[in-house]
Amino acid sequence: TVNWWLEKGIDGFRVDAISHIKKEPGLKDMPNPEHLEVVPCFPKMMNVEGIDEFLTEFSQKTIKNYDIMTVGEANGVGLEDADKWVGEENGYFNMIFQFEFLSLWDKGTDGAVNVPALKENLSKWQVGLEGRGWNALFIENHDQPRRVSSWGNDQEYWKESAKMLGALYFLMKGTPFIYQGQEIGMTNVQFPSIEDYNDVGMVNYYKIESAKGRLHDEIMEVIWKQGRDNSRTPMQWSADNMAGFSSSDKTWLKVNPNYSKINVAQQLEDPDSILNFYKALIRLRKENPLFVYGSYQLLLADHHQLFVYSRELGEETALVVNNFSDQWTHFEVPEHVSNEALELVLANYNVTDKKLSKECMLKPYETRVYLMK
Repeated sequence: TVNWWLEKGIDGFRVDAISHIKKEPGLKDMPNPEHLEVVPCFPKMMNVEGIDEFLTEFSQKTIKNYDIMTVGEANGVGLEDADKWVGEENGYFNMIFQFEFLSLWDKGTDGAVNVPALKENLSKWQVGLEGRGWNALFIENHDQPRRVSSWGNDQEYWKESAKMLGALYFLMKGTPFIYQGQEIGMTNVQFPSIEDYNDVGMVNYYKIESAKGRLHDEIMEVIWKQGRDNSRTPMQWSADNMAGFSSSDKTWLKVNPNYSKINVAQQLEDPDSILNFYKALIRLRKENPLFVYGSYQLLLADHHQLFVYSRELGEETALVVNNFSDQWTHFEVPEHVSNEALELVLANYNVTDKKLSKECMLKPYETRVYLMK
């Protein structure tokens, strides 16, 4: 099938769940886990020993024979496996989606992202693949809740935190992927009934917790925060019926009710919109090879609110400053970073002083991008 598509001239593949194509010897097929709370066999079919034989055959007989782009969804693949999976010379794929950082937020109803741990993980991959392979950059996908709702603030600082999260990952080294709706700040949804949901994991969770006597409202709080259907509601194109997605009055999931305020049509007309901020990020990468090829260095590694890093290419330098907090936060430029030649090129607040000051106060979820001029 892969070769059939390659012969037709397709430009690439995103290969789903590729790290799960082999299971450990002796592992029996599982029944439908409808009534199981835990599936203990999962680690026994995730990047297990012997998978290399399958992947070598797959890559050599298909994708290695064509000039295409490939990215593999590779849960359980660590940096120690990087050369085999994404090595520039012999890697199975051009890039992989690694999932380590997705576990770094508390998935209860009152959770928040662990900023120092997030910095450590993303930076580990940035540095670890330097000169060895290429990163696939992402913060959202079809299996995760909306990031502006889980890592940001989709109420008071909806626009600001959505933009900050975009700049945070988009300007790292690698190829950035945008999941549908992320570029307009689509949020989690709170449908009132479990009947409104399709996510089998959350539907089964509801059944299990209800059988224990847990209250409906309490269970729904968890589903509203964690459920995969948060990212699977129809794309919000306009304020028209069904968000402009369909002429039908029924889709596989209901439309998020906030579509009248959050949609593509509205944001195209707003110069300060999240959508136009993402367009500015794309232009910044295209116009400055530094953001493509430059090396990455994490700054202020132990800071609990700020995620700051630099990109360097030859004599050029860029500084990306992100406040991961809903509080005003003090930022002081590290001693070894020269601020004299850096000028502001992108921000999510109106900043009148374009020069980088040695220290300043950052607003809630503020992001600033400085470039040597």
